[in-house]
Amino acid sequence: MSNPVYIEKQWLKLLWIILPVSTVLLFAVQMKYLGQGLIAIKLALPLVSVLTLVFLGCLTTVVDASHLRWYFGLVGFPSWKIALSDIASVEATTTSMMDGYGIRFTSKGMLYNAAGKAAILVVLRNGRSIRLGTQDPQRLLSYLTPRLTAR
Repeated sequence: MSNPVYIEKQWLKLLWIILPVSTVLLFAVQMKYLGQGLIAIKLALPLVSVLTLVFLGCLTTVVDASHLRWYFGLVGFPSWKIALSDIASVEATTTSMMDGYGIRFTSKGMLYNAAGKAAILVVLRNGRSIRLGTQDPQRLLSYLTPRLTAR
């Protein structure tokens, strides 16, 4: 991967609030009703919560000299990339509450979003379209657009 010219992290804030709180509450309930036994069951919920945050806790978007990349989580998996030469056009767009957050298949193509309603629409040369959530679509477009017209 060449040096990135643009990097944005979009945190799934709701997940970072709900998961730890619900994990602590459910763990307390487990301790009260399951007693001292079944340690594996008691540890499963915190482990699943931590893994969920590690693998899905944020969306990172990266533009470098040749690719648009994005990935969820703190470890960069799952991840996707598109060669800039495969992109026909990009534009600012929005998502709706019905579209939701995370990785979604929608009537407008795939959506990768972690927070808010702002996004960019990436139309590929093969006709496929992808929407990527972003906190500042104009800034992301200012990095992408010149690299597309230069090709």
